[in-house]
Amino acid sequence: LPLVGVYASCIEPHRLVSESAHLTIAADRAGEAPIVVGVLADLQTDRVTDHEREAVDRLIAASPDIILIPGDIFQGTTTEYARERDAMRALLARLQAPGGVFVVSGNCDSPTNLREMIAGTAIRLLDNEIVRVAVRDRIVTLGGIELDYRSAAAQSVIDRLQRGGDDADIRILVGHLPDSVLALEDGSRIDLVVAGHTHGGQVQLPLLGPPITLSNVPRRVAAGGLHDHRGNAIYVSRGVGMERHYAPRIRFLCPPEISLLTVGGSRPAETNT
Repeated sequence: LPLVGVYASCIEPHRLVSESAHLTIAADRAGEAPIVVGVLADLQTDRVTDHEREAVDRLIAASPDIILIPGDIFQGTTTEYARERDAMRALLARLQAPGGVFVVSGNCDSPTNLREMIAGTAIRLLDNEIVRVAVRDRIVTLGGIELDYRSAAAQSVIDRLQRGGDDADIRILVGHLPDSVLALEDGSRIDLVVAGHTHGGQVQLPLLGPPITLSNVPRRVAAGGLHDHRGNAIYVSRGVGMERHYAPRIRFLCPPEISLLTVGGSRPAETNT
């Protein structure tokens, strides 16, 4: 047990991995080449260290077409934020992608601090908003929703993504909580939901998976990776950081990650872990 404790608290939390997953879409919407979506979820730090810099370095080196940040960037006190604000802004300012960089708010994010951290960067906050971007030979329609996916404004975004617009575009819903997939119609027109929040449970046990996920989605979904839920594809990132404050700062069989999602092509949906 002492060895497990040392590993879970001192080693695995810093053992950053790069995850990849491939999502197949209808052939008439796949385009000439797949697009790559980079996901940087749950930095959830109270200071900028080599760990956060490595996560950004790896994502930039992969040259994704779009970068999505599903919330929970900073978790710290007012004093810690004042100390780290410029370092956080410098870190986030490095994120750029041809199709844009987009963030939604998480439950650790102060709206004021989040807007301040991304001011002057290439990152755009999607707060119950839909944008269309050109990527390679495709149009990607992104909907970003607030933390409360059941609010009227968030539901309006979801409904518009499910029903309206051009049938040839790729549609992605971004929200902090994976629970937003529960608001979708079975087999909806949304191609992919991208979320964070669960950190994969931070602790996963053999055969059982994560004992705690703080989410209402099935445990296999909350554990992270690409899954199908009632005909809807959802990717849940295990995140880069850890829960802070009163929670133990540990990870066990659930290392931190950055993710690269390839959308298009002919392979079946899968996760490479």
